[in-house]
Amino acid sequence: MFGHVYHTGYMTDDVARAVAFYERKLGGQLLKQVTQPDGTKMAFVKFGESEVELIEPGDKSRLGGKTGLIIDHVGYYVADLDKAIVELKAKGVKLGAGPTTSAMGYRMIFIDTDVSLGTRIHLTEKK
Repeated sequence: MFGHVYHTGYMTDDVARAVAFYERKLGGQLLKQVTQPDGTKMAFVKFGESEVELIEPGDKSRLGGKTGLIIDHVGYYVADLDKAIVELKAKGVKLGAGPTTSAMGYRMIFIDTDVSLGTRIHLTEKK
């Protein structure tokens, strides 16, 4: 069901500084940057075979006073999201609302954190 890791999502207090780190130090390429209606800034950076999602929340209190890069979630590719949802539900895996569409335009759904031992995990179908 699972493919490779799509990306690791990081919360940050300064998305521009985080993008600069990935571009200048790791040879990254900015794929897309968006600002959500609530002021949250998101950037997607590819470097080598990997990608990261960098999230600067509109409400910085979500960071709990932390700065830098804070792991928020891991996204995994699935070839067929609808099939994955059926298989997971058959195993008793509770899912979040959705599927939804990511800022990159991909279909995705989160696994409920009560099931995933507190870790935020989403499944992403890229077509």
